[in-house]
This record gives sequence, C-alpha cells and structure tokens, in this order.
Amino acid sequence: MRRFLRYATGWRALVATLVILAAAAALDPGAALNLMARAQSFRLLGDVAYGDGPRAKLDVYLPEHIDAPAPLVVFFYGGRWSSGERADYRFVGAALAARGAIAVIPDYSLYPQSSFPVFLEDASRALRWAIDNAERLGADRARIFVMGHSAGGHIAAMLAFDKRWLAAVGLSPSRDLAGFVGLAGAYDFAIDSDVLRGVFGPPANAAAAQPLR
Repeated sequence: MRRFLRYATGWRALVATLVILAAAAALDPGAALNLMARAQSFRLLGDVAYGDGPRAKLDVYLPEHIDAPAPLVVFFYGGRWSSGERADYRFVGAALAARGAIAVIPDYSLYPQSSFPVFLEDASRALRWAIDNAERLGADRARIFVMGHSAGGHIAAMLAFDKRWLAAVGLSPSRDLAGFVGLAGAYDFAIDSDVLRGVFGPPANAAAAQPLR
C-alpha cells in the first residue's frame, strides 16, 4: 500500500507538472522552455558587462564539470533587431551547457534606440569578451563558435563572413572562429518595411548589411 501511495503521489506530481508546463506553453512558449531548463545541469555566471551601456551585458552558462577544455558558443537571439533579452533564452544556454559546451548569451542594442551597424559592433565586443575570457572559463580557444536565430542568425553570420566587424575589435573570422551555426537566419531580405528601413536605412544599404552579399 505504501508503495502504491508513493507511486500515486509521484504520478499526480508528474501530471501537475505537465499541466503547468502546458499552460505556460500556451501563454508563453519561451517561459515554458525556460521553466524546463531548470531541470538541466549547469552553472550560471550572470549579468557580466562586456562594454558600456545598459544592454552591454551577457550571461555565461557553464557545464557542471569541465574535465577538458570545452567548446564555446556565443548565441545571438532574434527579435527583428527590435526586441528580445538574454533571460528569455535561458533554455538555449542550459541545453548547450548540459551537453558539455560553454554558452555565452549577450544582449545587444535594439531599434529604435539604435540601428545598423550598432548591434554588430555590440556583438563584436561580446565575442571579444568571450575570446579574452575563454581560458578562464575553461573553453577550448580553438573551438569558438557564433550561433544565432532569426535576426540573431543575421548577426552571427555577419561576424562570420564580413571581416570588418571583427577586425574592429582585433579579431579575424578565419583565425578566431571555428564555425557558424545559423537557425532560420535573415541572410538575404528586402528592406521593404518601416521597421527594416528604420533598422538598416534605405534599400541601397542592403549590400553592406546582408550576409549573402
């Protein structure tokens, strides 16, 4: 009987957890994912400044144990270059850290407070911070990657393929990056809306602002 009661109690707790997650997912999928991330194994080094200004901050997600130098991934989130914050992507950092990678998730300047190329300058400085601190964090200096989703994919691709952004902070894509990971990134797009014209300026800027060019 006691065993049955323990089983029943555990089952009710599981059902309750699933109901909570389902409700959270319906209201805010990101919040549900971040709630699930709490079950992952990682260490958090939060609210680290990589430059000046309120958005020049980043979070570092570390594996619980680093027995040998680990790969390091700098992840840039999306949001149409006008929204987003690093805390919303805890689930990305947690998932990478739980699998043995060190994840760095920076904030960056957003439209309308700033526009192209300020967010790329911020991203370059964040990557510079990651590289400068790689050894201290336990990272393998030869395995540093940039990764991004949507607008963040655009940012990561620009750092990987347009040498001028990293050159401004003393880095080189060919020398300092092991690779690029893009998730549904904005690599070739028309500057054809008020928001995009606000972010990037006139359509003539496309050649300087898009990874495919």
